[in-house]
Amino acid sequence: MYFQLAFRNLKRNSLRSSLAVVGIVIGVMAIASIGIFSANLKMTILSNFQNVTDEVLIYPAYTLHFRHGVVTTSSMMYIDRRTADRIVKLPYVKTYAFVKSTFTTASYRDEVFGVRVYGMSKKAVNRMFKPSSGFIRLSDSCVVGYDLADRLDLRVGSRIEVEGHSLRVSAILKKEGARFDVNPNDAIIVSLRDYDKIFNTQGKGYNFIVVWVNSLKDVSLFKNAVEKTINGRVKKVEVFELEIIINKINKIYDFVSRFLMAIAGISLLVAGVSILNIMLMSTLERTKEIGVMMAIGAYRSTILKLFLLESLILGMIGSVIGALLSIFGGYIVDIMILHSTKYLLSLTTVYYMFEGAFFGLATTLISGFYPAWKASRLEPLEALRYE
Repeated sequence: MYFQLAFRNLKRNSLRSSLAVVGIVIGVMAIASIGIFSANLKMTILSNFQNVTDEVLIYPAYTLHFRHGVVTTSSMMYIDRRTADRIVKLPYVKTYAFVKSTFTTASYRDEVFGVRVYGMSKKAVNRMFKPSSGFIRLSDSCVVGYDLADRLDLRVGSRIEVEGHSLRVSAILKKEGARFDVNPNDAIIVSLRDYDKIFNTQGKGYNFIVVWVNSLKDVSLFKNAVEKTINGRVKKVEVFELEIIINKINKIYDFVSRFLMAIAGISLLVAGVSILNIMLMSTLERTKEIGVMMAIGAYRSTILKLFLLESLILGMIGSVIGALLSIFGGYIVDIMILHSTKYLLSLTTVYYMFEGAFFGLATTLISGFYPAWKASRLEPLEALRYE
C-alpha cells in the first residue's frame, strides 16, 4: 500500500519527479564513471610493471665530501666487477643483468642523432624484451628500440654507425611501457664486449645491475644482505626496490581517484538539493491531504515513512539507471584517453557502480528526511484549515 501511494504521489508531478531522477542519474553516472576510469588508468599503468615487482636495481653509491667547509656529493661512475660478482652471488638472487650505459651520437645514412646505448648480455636482453622483428644477436650486431626504428625507418639488416663502429641491426624490439631499469624504445643495445670495444671501458665495471630475486618476500632480505656484506664498511652501492615505486603509484592513484570522485559528487549534491526542493513543495501542496490522513487515524510515523519512501523511489530509479549508464560513460572515457577498454569489464567496475548507486541512494534519503519529518509534524486541525 505504501508503494502504491508513493508512486501515485510521484506521478501527480511526473515532470518534476523526472527532473529529479535525471539529476540523480547524472550524479551517480559521474561518480561511477570517474571511479571506473581511474581504476582502469591505474591498472593500465601498473600492467607495465607487473613483471618487475621482484626486481631490484643496484647503482653506484653517492658519497659526501667536505672541502673548505662545503659539502659536495659525488658518485662512483661504476660498480666494479669484484663488487658486482659478490652481489650476484648473495642468497635470494634468481638471476641478474649487468648493464653499461651511456648517451652518445650515432649515424644512419646521412642522419646524425643522439641515442642511449646499453651494453648487456644476450641472456639479459632475451629475459627483459621481446623482438617485434628479427632475432636477437649481439655479437658485432645490435638491437634497436621500436621508437628509434620507427623514427629512422630502420629495418632488420640496416647498419648503424656508433663511435666509428658499424653495427648491423639484428632485431627491432617491441614497444615497451614506462620502465625504471632499461628503457629500450629509443635506444641501441649491444653486447658487453662490443660496448667495451666501442667506448674503451674494459675493466671499468658496470653502470648498474638489475637483480631478480626468488620471490617478493626476498626483496627486503636481499637488500639487508647487500647492506651487510657490500656496504658494511664503506657504502659502495645504492639499492632501489621497484616494489616501492608500485606502492607509491597505487597510493597516488587512489588519492587522485577520490579527488575526482569528490568533484563529480558536486553534481549529486545538486541533485540532492533538487529532491529537497521537490519534497518540500510536495509537503506544502499536500498539507490538506496530510491533515485528512491524520484525521482518519494515520500515525505520524506513517506520514514520515510515506514521504521517505517517495524519496527512496526517486533515488532507486536514478541510482540504478546512473550505475548502468556509468559503464557506457567509462567506455567513452577509456576510448578517448586510454584508447583501450581492456580493464572495463572487471570487478573494480562493479565496485564503482555499486559505490555510485550507494551515494545516490544516501543523497536522496538525506535530502528527503527533512521534508518527511516536517510533513509528519503537521497538526491535523491546522493542516485541514490550510488553503
